[in-house]
Amino acid sequence: MDVISAIKKRSSCRDFKKTQIKNEDLNLLMDAALASPTAINLQDLKINVVQDANLIHDISQECFRLMDEKVKKRMQDRKADSIFYNAPTVFILSSPKTIYSDLNAGIVAQSLCIAAESLGLASCIIGMAAPAFAKTNPNNLKNRLDMADDECFCVSVAIGYANSKKLPHEFNYNQIRGFF
Repeated sequence: MDVISAIKKRSSCRDFKKTQIKNEDLNLLMDAALASPTAINLQDLKINVVQDANLIHDISQECFRLMDEKVKKRMQDRKADSIFYNAPTVFILSSPKTIYSDLNAGIVAQSLCIAAESLGLASCIIGMAAPAFAKTNPNNLKNRLDMADDECFCVSVAIGYANSKKLPHEFNYNQIRGFF
């Protein structure tokens, strides 16, 4: 699949099959993440690949425990019992906090999503895992990912095979300003 088709076709999946992705696809996803550019070529992002179902469950449950009622209701409306929507593979991106860390994580997240789409996999970018790794959370799970003290959660990407998938959003060309 060409890159433009993958970008246009991709949408966030919130209903994954529990089937684990193939090792060949996992290796290609890791390559896509590592090939991603970073601001001033810092390359300081840590890419935690989690396929341990118990660890994924523990992260999700810690987030549900800390979630406000409005977000819990939204998750219940989606019939979601996991913030990762039962995805079998979750990439958790973390970094020492810099002015570039979130930008760099966003670039890697998008690379992962487009690569997943090109491989016939579904993805969902998920920021709501942050409370599970917050320094202010006495039950934070940083040690479960061997995260250094100065390392902060940036974003996570759930990847797997879609049970169901929504259509990509429609383009709103009013978002584009042209200065030609």
